[in-house]
Amino acid sequence: MSAATRITRVRALLAHQPTRTTFNPVSMRAPIHHHLGRAAAVTTARAHAQDQWRPWLIASVATAGVVSWQLGHSHVEAESPTKLNTVIDPDSKSEFPLYIRSEDGSPARLLGLGVRKITFLKVQVYTVGLYAKESDLDDHNSRFRALPEVQKFQRTDHMSADTAFRAMVQTPIELILRIAPVKNTNGPHLRDGFTKSLMQAVKEQKLSEPDNEEAMEGIMEFKNLFPKGKINTNQALVFRKSPDGSMKVQLDNEDLGTIRNRWVIENFFLGYLQSDNPISEKARDSIAEGIQNLLLQ
Repeated sequence: MSAATRITRVRALLAHQPTRTTFNPVSMRAPIHHHLGRAAAVTTARAHAQDQWRPWLIASVATAGVVSWQLGHSHVEAESPTKLNTVIDPDSKSEFPLYIRSEDGSPARLLGLGVRKITFLKVQVYTVGLYAKESDLDDHNSRFRALPEVQKFQRTDHMSADTAFRAMVQTPIELILRIAPVKNTNGPHLRDGFTKSLMQAVKEQKLSEPDNEEAMEGIMEFKNLFPKGKINTNQALVFRKSPDGSMKVQLDNEDLGTIRNRWVIENFFLGYLQSDNPISEKARDSIAEGIQNLLLQ
């Protein structure tokens, strides 16, 4: 076939070629199966009329599919439960995310929350919530769910609940306390409240001299991790107890430091979980109810 003849045939095909839809990036936000289905329909229609255009069409559909998957995947991430779901504390009206990220990036779920008050003034100081990794909560073979003390947990039985809470804190699983001020405050103010609770625990436990010395050293180390500046109501202090036994302190996403004193870490968490004079009775009751409901599932 001569070159002139080939050019004539190509022009004839182009003259009958259907109008091609203009590419619109906004349409790529639809689910991927929509794009692939539409592209496949277009490919089928054109293939019957013009077989010689098939390679070009297949390549175009494949490219569009890949781009569509990437954009669609990002869109789903932006609208995942870790971004949208919140729980509002009925007393402080503080909003807490139902999910936050654990150390390995997987979701950690809120077990319960409540407000901390200065009792004699009835002033709300902060709202505290306890999180645990989703996998530890939902997987019946996880260390958390497999704990005999947790399996025997009874919310209304203080001895049973205290035993289960202590086992939770001492087991190498990740637990996260998130503390958000009800009113604008500062690091030293919150620090002094936390350390006062720990000093009270030292006094009540009547530790031996070596244990007392170790506890006091840990409290001083803990005090030095807190920021000196303001902490606003849109910020939160996060305390992450890692499976390795350490605890990382963060202000939002900023790391303030890590403590490895076992006594301080256990007693800091148990201060919110124990039935006898908890730091926040509302939080303790809410967490206990959350665990009871979890075990009934």
